[in-house]
Amino acid sequence: MILETGILVQGSGADMSAINLSHEIVETFKSHGEKDYPHECCGFILGQFKGEESFGVEYLPASNVKKNNRERRFLIDPFAYQMAEDEADKRDMSIISIVHSHPDHPDKPSDFDRNHAWPGFSYIIISVQNGSAVSYRSWQLKENRKEFIEEYIKIVEEDK
Repeated sequence: MILETGILVQGSGADMSAINLSHEIVETFKSHGEKDYPHECCGFILGQFKGEESFGVEYLPASNVKKNNRERRFLIDPFAYQMAEDEADKRDMSIISIVHSHPDHPDKPSDFDRNHAWPGFSYIIISVQNGSAVSYRSWQLKENRKEFIEEYIKIVEEDK
């Protein structure tokens, strides 16, 4: 996880009710989780906020640069995060979600996730069991940092 704390992502969907993703984005992050198994994968979804919802446009995989215990932890290089932010800015978008996998564990946030997450961001967690992505869910950490709330994921048709 990114090791900063005490950050609130202003205006980035803290009261968001749904995250809208294309089937292609979902298949791409699920495939990334399977490819990196038995280690945790990580990445970003770029998109836009519209009212209480966000709309994903693209999944950008990132490397898990954690040196040890990559089966249970991930670390995104700060430069990779900055590059994702720069790409989003260049395209008039935002990072709407940080994605990571839980190899051989449920798609629920761990205590470690809660201690390292930023309120206001969406966190998609993929459960990868024996090398196959079996489920995924989206979460947001409440501002008081005590718990996550689950977000509704809507699969939407891509604009062609």
